[in-house]
Amino acid sequence: MPFPQALAMTGISPEMADLLRQSTVLIAVFDETDRLRWANAAYRRKFNLPDDASPSWAELLRANWQEGLGVSVASKPFDEWLASAASRRGKQPYRAFETDLTDGTWIWMTETMGSTGWMLCIGSDITALATRERDLRYAHAVALRASQTDELTGVANRRHIMSLLEDMARERQEGCVAVMDIDHFKAINDTHGHPGGDTVLVDFASRVLGGVRRSDSFGRIGGEEFLLVMPGLCPDTAREILERVQRDIHAARPLPEVPGFRYGFSCGVTAIGPGESAAEVFARADRACYLAKQQGRDRIVTG
Repeated sequence: MPFPQALAMTGISPEMADLLRQSTVLIAVFDETDRLRWANAAYRRKFNLPDDASPSWAELLRANWQEGLGVSVASKPFDEWLASAASRRGKQPYRAFETDLTDGTWIWMTETMGSTGWMLCIGSDITALATRERDLRYAHAVALRASQTDELTGVANRRHIMSLLEDMARERQEGCVAVMDIDHFKAINDTHGHPGGDTVLVDFASRVLGGVRRSDSFGRIGGEEFLLVMPGLCPDTAREILERVQRDIHAARPLPEVPGFRYGFSCGVTAIGPGESAAEVFARADRACYLAKQQGRDRIVTG
Protein backbone atom coordinates (compact mmCIF):
# COMPACT_ATOMS: atom_id res chain seq x y z
CA MET A 1 0.00 0.00 0.00
CA PRO A 2 1.45 3.44 -0.92
CA PHE A 3 2.50 5.42 2.11
CA PRO A 4 0.03 8.32 1.62
CA GLN A 5 -2.86 5.81 1.71
CA ALA A 6 -1.43 4.11 4.80
CA LEU A 7 -1.02 7.52 6.41
CA ALA A 8 -4.65 8.38 5.70
CA MET A 9 -5.81 5.16 7.37
CA THR A 10 -4.12 6.22 10.63
CA GLY A 11 -6.39 9.23 10.90
CA ILE A 12 -3.52 11.73 10.63
CA SER A 13 -4.88 15.03 9.41
CA PRO A 14 -3.97 16.54 6.03
CA GLU A 15 -2.26 19.35 7.94
CA MET A 16 0.02 16.86 9.70
CA ALA A 17 0.75 15.11 6.40
CA ASP A 18 1.76 18.46 4.90
CA LEU A 19 4.08 19.12 7.85
CA LEU A 20 5.81 15.77 7.27
CA ARG A 21 6.26 16.59 3.59
CA GLN A 22 7.60 20.08 4.25
CA SER A 23 9.77 19.30 7.28
CA THR A 24 13.49 20.09 7.01
CA VAL A 25 14.09 16.79 8.84
CA LEU A 26 14.79 13.93 6.41
CA ILE A 27 11.92 11.40 6.50
CA ALA A 28 11.59 8.21 4.45
CA VAL A 29 9.68 4.93 4.63
CA PHE A 30 10.95 1.64 3.18
CA ASP A 31 8.83 -1.49 2.82
CA GLU A 32 9.73 -5.04 3.91
CA THR A 33 11.76 -5.57 0.71
CA ASP A 34 13.73 -2.38 1.47
CA ARG A 35 12.19 -0.42 -1.39
CA LEU A 36 11.43 3.25 -0.85
CA ARG A 37 7.68 3.83 -0.51
CA TRP A 38 7.63 7.48 0.54
CA ALA A 39 10.07 10.29 1.25
CA ASN A 40 9.59 13.95 2.00
CA ALA A 41 11.15 16.75 -0.03
CA ALA A 42 14.14 17.17 2.32
CA TYR A 43 15.10 13.49 2.00
CA ARG A 44 14.70 13.54 -1.78
CA ARG A 45 16.85 16.67 -2.14
CA LYS A 46 19.62 15.30 0.03
CA PHE A 47 19.78 12.00 -1.88
CA ASN A 48 19.09 13.44 -5.34
CA LEU A 49 15.79 11.57 -5.82
CA PRO A 50 13.17 12.66 -8.38
CA ASP A 51 9.66 13.02 -6.98
CA ASP A 52 8.46 9.75 -8.55
CA ALA A 53 11.57 7.63 -7.87
CA SER A 54 11.14 4.56 -5.63
CA PRO A 55 14.49 2.69 -5.67
CA SER A 56 15.55 0.03 -3.24
CA TRP A 57 17.91 1.18 -0.49
CA ALA A 58 20.85 -0.49 -2.25
CA GLU A 59 19.92 1.05 -5.62
CA LEU A 60 19.66 4.48 -4.00
CA LEU A 61 23.11 4.24 -2.43
CA ARG A 62 24.70 2.87 -5.62
CA ALA A 63 23.21 5.62 -7.80
CA ASN A 64 24.41 8.29 -5.35
CA TRP A 65 27.88 6.75 -5.17
CA GLN A 66 28.19 6.67 -8.97
CA GLU A 67 27.37 10.38 -9.08
CA GLY A 68 29.58 11.31 -6.12
CA LEU A 69 26.56 12.24 -4.01
CA GLY A 70 24.86 11.08 -0.82
CA VAL A 71 26.64 9.10 1.89
CA SER A 72 30.42 9.30 2.02
CA VAL A 73 31.81 5.87 1.23
CA ALA A 74 34.94 4.66 3.01
CA SER A 75 38.09 3.98 1.00
CA LYS A 76 37.21 0.29 0.58
CA PRO A 77 35.51 -0.87 -2.67
CA PHE A 78 31.86 0.19 -2.86
CA ASP A 79 30.42 -3.35 -2.89
CA GLU A 80 32.37 -4.27 0.25
CA TRP A 81 31.20 -1.07 1.95
CA LEU A 82 27.60 -1.79 0.89
CA ALA A 83 27.78 -5.36 2.22
CA SER A 84 29.02 -4.06 5.56
CA ALA A 85 26.23 -1.46 5.75
CA ALA A 86 23.58 -4.03 4.77
CA SER A 87 24.78 -6.42 7.46
CA ARG A 88 23.70 -3.88 10.11
CA ARG A 89 20.53 -2.52 8.51
CA GLY A 90 17.16 -3.67 9.85
CA LYS A 91 18.54 -6.16 12.38
CA GLN A 92 17.18 -4.30 15.43
CA PRO A 93 13.81 -2.71 16.24
CA TYR A 94 15.59 0.65 16.57
CA ARG A 95 19.02 1.87 15.54
CA ALA A 96 20.66 5.31 15.64
CA PHE A 97 23.96 6.33 14.11
CA GLU A 98 25.86 9.24 12.59
CA THR A 99 26.87 9.43 8.95
CA ASP A 100 28.59 12.05 6.83
CA LEU A 101 27.53 13.08 3.33
CA THR A 102 29.66 14.11 0.38
CA ASP A 103 28.43 17.71 0.65
CA GLY A 104 30.00 18.00 4.11
CA THR A 105 26.76 17.52 6.03
CA TRP A 106 26.65 15.28 9.11
CA ILE A 107 23.39 13.45 9.71
CA TRP A 108 22.03 11.77 12.86
CA MET A 109 19.96 8.95 11.38
CA THR A 110 17.44 6.71 13.14
CA GLU A 111 15.86 3.52 11.79
CA THR A 112 12.64 2.22 13.37
CA MET A 113 11.31 -1.19 12.31
CA GLY A 114 7.58 -1.89 12.34
CA SER A 115 5.97 -5.25 13.01
CA THR A 116 5.30 -5.71 9.27
CA GLY A 117 8.95 -5.19 8.31
CA TRP A 118 8.49 -1.60 7.11
CA MET A 119 11.15 0.86 8.24
CA LEU A 120 10.88 4.54 9.16
CA CYS A 121 14.10 6.51 8.61
CA ILE A 122 14.54 9.97 10.10
CA GLY A 123 17.65 12.10 9.64
CA SER A 124 18.61 15.33 11.41
CA ASP A 125 21.39 17.69 10.38
CA ILE A 126 23.98 17.82 13.19
CA THR A 127 26.73 19.57 11.23
CA ALA A 128 26.71 22.47 13.67
CA LEU A 129 27.73 20.31 16.64
CA ALA A 130 31.25 20.77 17.96
CA THR A 131 33.65 19.08 15.54
CA ARG A 132 35.81 17.39 18.17
CA GLU A 133 32.83 15.86 20.00
CA ARG A 134 31.33 14.65 16.73
CA ASP A 135 34.62 13.19 15.53
CA LEU A 136 35.15 11.30 18.78
CA ARG A 137 31.70 9.72 18.56
CA TYR A 138 32.22 8.87 14.90
CA ALA A 139 35.59 7.28 15.61
CA HIS A 140 33.98 5.15 18.31
CA ALA A 141 31.23 4.04 15.90
CA VAL A 142 33.82 3.15 13.24
CA ALA A 143 35.82 1.10 15.75
CA LEU A 144 32.67 -0.71 16.90
CA ARG A 145 31.70 -1.57 13.32
CA ALA A 146 35.21 -2.82 12.61
CA SER A 147 35.06 -5.12 15.65
CA GLN A 148 31.85 -6.68 14.29
CA THR A 149 32.79 -6.96 10.60
CA ASP A 150 34.72 -9.49 8.54
CA GLU A 151 37.46 -7.45 6.89
CA LEU A 152 37.43 -9.25 3.53
CA THR A 153 33.71 -9.68 2.78
CA GLY A 154 32.16 -6.85 4.80
CA VAL A 155 29.57 -9.13 6.43
CA ALA A 156 29.39 -9.86 10.16
CA ASN A 157 32.40 -11.65 11.64
CA ARG A 158 32.20 -14.86 13.66
CA ARG A 159 31.93 -13.17 17.05
CA HIS A 160 29.14 -10.85 15.95
CA ILE A 161 27.01 -13.37 14.02
CA MET A 162 27.29 -15.91 16.84
CA SER A 163 26.23 -13.26 19.36
CA LEU A 164 23.14 -12.56 17.25
CA LEU A 165 22.30 -16.27 17.24
CA GLU A 166 22.81 -16.40 21.00
CA ASP A 167 20.47 -13.42 21.47
CA MET A 168 17.83 -15.11 19.35
CA ALA A 169 18.07 -18.38 21.29
CA ARG A 170 18.08 -16.63 24.66
CA GLU A 171 14.97 -14.64 23.76
CA ARG A 172 13.31 -17.87 22.52
CA GLN A 173 12.61 -16.39 19.10
CA GLU A 174 11.35 -18.69 16.39
CA GLY A 175 13.33 -18.99 13.20
CA CYS A 176 15.91 -20.95 11.26
CA VAL A 177 19.67 -21.12 11.04
CA ALA A 178 21.75 -22.18 8.05
CA VAL A 179 25.43 -23.13 7.86
CA MET A 180 26.76 -22.55 4.32
CA ASP A 181 30.09 -23.84 3.01
CA ILE A 182 31.57 -23.05 -0.43
CA ASP A 183 32.34 -26.33 -2.20
CA HIS A 184 35.88 -27.33 -3.23
CA PHE A 185 37.30 -24.07 -1.92
CA LYS A 186 40.81 -25.44 -1.45
CA ALA A 187 40.85 -26.41 -5.12
CA ILE A 188 39.70 -22.90 -6.03
CA ASN A 189 42.63 -21.43 -4.10
CA ASP A 190 45.08 -23.96 -5.54
CA THR A 191 43.94 -23.35 -9.13
CA HIS A 192 43.27 -19.62 -9.13
CA GLY A 193 45.44 -18.45 -6.24
CA HIS A 194 44.39 -16.72 -3.07
CA PRO A 195 43.26 -13.57 -4.93
CA GLY A 196 40.87 -15.76 -6.92
CA GLY A 197 39.66 -17.40 -3.72
CA ASP A 198 39.13 -14.01 -2.11
CA THR A 199 37.10 -12.87 -5.13
CA VAL A 200 34.85 -15.93 -4.78
CA LEU A 201 34.35 -15.26 -1.05
CA VAL A 202 33.37 -11.64 -1.72
CA ASP A 203 31.07 -12.67 -4.57
CA PHE A 204 29.39 -15.31 -2.40
CA ALA A 205 28.82 -12.91 0.50
CA SER A 206 27.41 -10.25 -1.81
CA ARG A 207 25.00 -12.66 -3.52
CA VAL A 208 23.72 -14.14 -0.28
CA LEU A 209 23.09 -10.67 1.14
CA GLY A 210 21.26 -9.74 -2.04
CA GLY A 211 19.00 -12.78 -1.81
CA VAL A 212 17.92 -12.78 1.83
CA ARG A 213 15.59 -10.52 3.79
CA ARG A 214 16.68 -7.30 5.44
CA SER A 215 15.83 -8.82 8.85
CA ASP A 216 18.16 -11.80 8.28
CA SER A 217 21.70 -11.73 9.67
CA PHE A 218 24.63 -13.14 7.71
CA GLY A 219 28.24 -13.61 8.72
CA ARG A 220 31.50 -15.40 7.97
CA ILE A 221 32.48 -17.84 10.70
CA GLY A 222 35.80 -18.95 9.25
CA GLY A 223 37.48 -19.72 5.93
CA GLU A 224 34.79 -20.54 3.39
CA GLU A 225 32.08 -21.18 6.01
CA PHE A 226 29.20 -18.79 6.69
CA LEU A 227 26.20 -18.58 9.02
CA LEU A 228 22.75 -17.23 8.13
CA VAL A 229 20.25 -16.44 10.91
CA MET A 230 16.63 -16.09 9.73
CA PRO A 231 14.17 -14.99 12.45
CA GLY A 232 10.50 -15.87 12.13
CA LEU A 233 10.86 -18.43 9.31
CA CYS A 234 9.83 -22.07 9.13
CA PRO A 235 12.25 -24.55 7.47
CA ASP A 236 10.22 -24.75 4.24
CA THR A 237 10.29 -20.98 3.69
CA ALA A 238 13.95 -20.80 4.70
CA ARG A 239 14.73 -23.50 2.16
CA GLU A 240 12.91 -21.57 -0.58
CA ILE A 241 15.10 -18.53 0.11
CA LEU A 242 18.24 -20.66 0.12
CA GLU A 243 17.27 -22.32 -3.17
CA ARG A 244 16.89 -18.88 -4.78
CA VAL A 245 20.34 -17.97 -3.51
CA GLN A 246 21.66 -21.26 -4.87
CA ARG A 247 20.30 -20.50 -8.35
CA ASP A 248 21.95 -17.08 -8.27
CA ILE A 249 25.28 -18.64 -7.24
CA HIS A 250 25.02 -21.15 -10.10
CA ALA A 251 24.65 -18.26 -12.55
CA ALA A 252 27.61 -16.34 -11.12
CA ARG A 253 30.86 -15.96 -13.05
CA PRO A 254 33.03 -14.10 -10.54
CA LEU A 255 36.41 -14.59 -12.32
CA PRO A 256 36.35 -12.55 -15.56
CA GLU A 257 39.67 -14.04 -16.67
CA VAL A 258 38.16 -17.54 -16.38
CA PRO A 259 34.69 -17.16 -17.97
CA GLY A 260 33.89 -20.87 -17.61
CA PHE A 261 34.46 -20.89 -13.85
CA ARG A 262 31.45 -21.51 -11.62
CA TYR A 263 31.02 -22.63 -8.04
CA GLY A 264 28.43 -23.92 -5.60
CA PHE A 265 27.86 -24.35 -1.90
CA SER A 266 26.62 -26.94 0.54
CA CYS A 267 24.13 -25.93 3.19
CA GLY A 268 22.53 -27.28 6.34
CA VAL A 269 19.41 -25.56 7.65
CA THR A 270 17.50 -26.20 10.86
CA ALA A 271 14.79 -24.62 12.98
CA ILE A 272 15.45 -23.28 16.46
CA GLY A 273 13.69 -25.59 18.93
CA PRO A 274 12.03 -24.42 22.16
CA GLY A 275 14.58 -23.87 24.89
CA GLU A 276 17.57 -24.79 22.74
CA SER A 277 20.90 -23.07 23.18
CA ALA A 278 22.73 -21.37 20.32
CA ALA A 279 25.41 -24.08 20.49
CA GLU A 280 22.82 -26.85 20.05
CA VAL A 281 21.18 -25.15 17.08
CA PHE A 282 24.50 -24.38 15.42
CA ALA A 283 25.74 -27.96 15.91
CA ARG A 284 22.63 -29.38 14.23
CA ALA A 285 22.89 -27.01 11.24
CA ASP A 286 26.60 -27.82 10.97
CA ARG A 287 25.86 -31.57 10.92
CA ALA A 288 23.28 -31.03 8.19
CA CYS A 289 25.87 -29.10 6.17
CA TYR A 290 28.31 -31.99 6.60
CA LEU A 291 25.63 -34.39 5.31
CA ALA A 292 25.12 -32.14 2.28
CA LYS A 293 28.80 -32.52 1.46
CA GLN A 294 28.69 -36.27 2.05
CA GLN A 295 25.73 -36.59 -0.32
CA GLY A 296 27.58 -34.95 -3.20
CA ARG A 297 27.85 -31.24 -2.34
CA ASP A 298 26.01 -28.31 -3.92
CA ARG A 299 22.80 -29.10 -2.08
CA ILE A 300 20.69 -28.06 0.89
CA VAL A 301 19.92 -30.50 3.71
CA THR A 302 17.37 -29.86 6.44
CA GLY A 303 18.42 -31.10 9.86
